[in-house]
Amino acid sequence: MIVGDQRRDALRRAADRIGRHRPPPTAPDGTRPLWDAAFFGLDRVARFRDADTETRQSVLADCTAGMLAESWRIECCGIDYCARMALTAEDDDERRLFGLVGADEARHAGWLAPWLAAGEQEPDPFNRFIAGLAETGTPQALAFLLQVVLEGFGITHYSALAAHCRDAGLADILQRLSQDEARHHAAGRAVFRPDRLTRGDRRFLADATQVFLEMIRCGPQAVVAALDKGIGLGDQSDVAATFSAVDAEGAGAVKLARLRRLMAQPGMAWLVDTLAAGGLFTPCPAPDCARIYTASR
Repeated sequence: MIVGDQRRDALRRAADRIGRHRPPPTAPDGTRPLWDAAFFGLDRVARFRDADTETRQSVLADCTAGMLAESWRIECCGIDYCARMALTAEDDDERRLFGLVGADEARHAGWLAPWLAAGEQEPDPFNRFIAGLAETGTPQALAFLLQVVLEGFGITHYSALAAHCRDAGLADILQRLSQDEARHHAAGRAVFRPDRLTRGDRRFLADATQVFLEMIRCGPQAVVAALDKGIGLGDQSDVAATFSAVDAEGAGAVKLARLRRLMAQPGMAWLVDTLAAGGLFTPCPAPDCARIYTASR
């Protein structure tokens, strides 16, 4: 174990030395909340507003920790994806492209790591899902799903996180991530060739995007879980009222519309039409979000 720890420390030091030409702008000081309650919709939940200061801070800290851990794991997944794509690249240009994107992903993970909450956190269902895709998908299917769609979504996601972040250093990091995501999205569009999708690729994409959209449709499950943990929610109707208060349906509609636009690439109308026919670009109403949450409570 000591040998393993020493190797891990050596690898991290080597990676840090390589990344020094573009170091993270700052480190957390822990003196202020990174996002306010309104960013998560918590200010619209009466039970949160009525809670004492310590409880409100605890709920807000859980929401922030979960969001940062999810972002960090996505960047780590990007490292694995790029390594795999570099190995299967058809020529030197493609191999170089994925080497450069992978270097960005490694840098991003390093920038976000200091902001993670202390202690090991289990990956959430979304992170486990994305990691599974990166392990099992074929290059063309993954180029569409992880680069064209997910990195495209990351452009506005990280930009919104940066715009509302109350720490200038972390806001700068997140804005840099947004800018890099735009370049990665463009790279994905250059790599992706819809005419090269096999029948198996099309099945993979249909299944994967359905699961992905279902996760978005069911609202901010992690935010409601943080409220439940910190304050305690009652029965399913109480949980439904909470989903309604944080405007799960409205926020979900905006995200789903953005994903639909990203999926509507040339040659991909078949996928968008299939998903639309299944109602997968329509957010779940609050009672359905509550049913999903309470089933896994």
